[in-house]
Amino acid sequence: MNKSAFKIFIGFTVISAFIATILLVINFIAFAIIGSDTSIDLNRNYPEETLKSVSKSLEKSEDGFILSDSFVFPQDFWCILINENGDIIWSKNKPDDIPSHYSINDIAKITRWFLNDYPVYVSAEDYGLIILGIPKNAVGKYYMEYSMEWFSTLPQRLIGILIVNLLLAAVIAFILGISLYRHISVLTNGIRDLRCEKDVKLNERGIFKELARNINSTSAAIARKNAALGVRETARLNWISGISHDIRTPLAIVIGNSEALENSPDLNENDRKRARAVTSQSIKIKKLIEDLNLISSLEYDMQPLKQKSVRLCPFIRRIVSNIINSGLSDNYEIEMKLENEKTTVSADEFLLERAVFNLINNSITHNKNGCKIRVESYTEDNTAYIVISDNGSGVSEDILAKISQIPKTAHGLGLPMAYKIISVHGGKMSAKNNNGFSVTIKLPAET
Repeated sequence: MNKSAFKIFIGFTVISAFIATILLVINFIAFAIIGSDTSIDLNRNYPEETLKSVSKSLEKSEDGFILSDSFVFPQDFWCILINENGDIIWSKNKPDDIPSHYSINDIAKITRWFLNDYPVYVSAEDYGLIILGIPKNAVGKYYMEYSMEWFSTLPQRLIGILIVNLLLAAVIAFILGISLYRHISVLTNGIRDLRCEKDVKLNERGIFKELARNINSTSAAIARKNAALGVRETARLNWISGISHDIRTPLAIVIGNSEALENSPDLNENDRKRARAVTSQSIKIKKLIEDLNLISSLEYDMQPLKQKSVRLCPFIRRIVSNIINSGLSDNYEIEMKLENEKTTVSADEFLLERAVFNLINNSITHNKNGCKIRVESYTEDNTAYIVISDNGSGVSEDILAKISQIPKTAHGLGLPMAYKIISVHGGKMSAKNNNGFSVTIKLPAET
């Protein structure tokens, strides 16, 4: 399963469930608001409040009952007062279709909230029954009855409804998440292949069609760029190979003739030194050409390895002996500490020798006044270690930071070349300044 797409899927599912829950709460609030009568004019009295005000403001006089002057009775309301005999003993704005006498049955009907289709509100007082009426069709009244058990179990039922809605929201979010995951998984796989510079062709449809189109366009652009780079790189390699081949033949003639002149008894000492200088510089040019070819191949990990089992301790001794016997100055001291004589590694002996030689020679080259060089070899956990260190001036941190990068000039090829050679052998190389300069090579040991 694609981890990136799965994380997006989980996040989308959680967010969707959260949104669904919030919407559910909002729906509950909206239902409560809808369930209330918001059409009532707040600037006028509610019927219940008006009825209470009437009962408080109604005063008995010698001529009967009257409302106090401080009370303002709504114009579209009407009110009557019925005594215990069912007769109206006081009224206010009474419509013509309202009877003047009421029986017990009539009173019972009035308590059902309507009188001749007028919505009415009733208040029983000591002095009689006050009936307040409002215009027809002003409100609707419905009789609803619930048991106490219904009220006592209402919280549990509300919680149950909430849980069901949460589960439903989670299921809906999961279904939507599955669909989104499939689309995102295709896109993330395409982006991953794009990073690896593989050919990507996604279906350009759905909500992500624009993104798919951009990924496809980028893949096509990368393919065109790689094709152009391949042509240019092939031309570069062919040019280097051709130039190297063309230089080798005249260079071999120059080296051969300079060596012959150097050994000729007919030359005086000054001419012999000049011939020796020509030979030395020609050998450097030859080595530089070899390094150039080697770096060109190692840069793209294309160097063919003629691997065989190499015993590490004799191998290192031979390299150190060659360096010492090549006329090493007395200012340099090479100390060896080689363990596990039987340790072998699978390697291209020529390339590995170039790497170890370059690292030892690096200590010599960068410490003109001399230094002590220590070469160690040991084996741990099926890994062969080669450690080359010196007590010299160390190496610039900029060089250490770019140890894996081939420089654009011929200067400073030693460390990057060694790094590349170790890498193509499946090993690792690290370098640091520690009271001098130290390099550690790790190679898989043969068992």
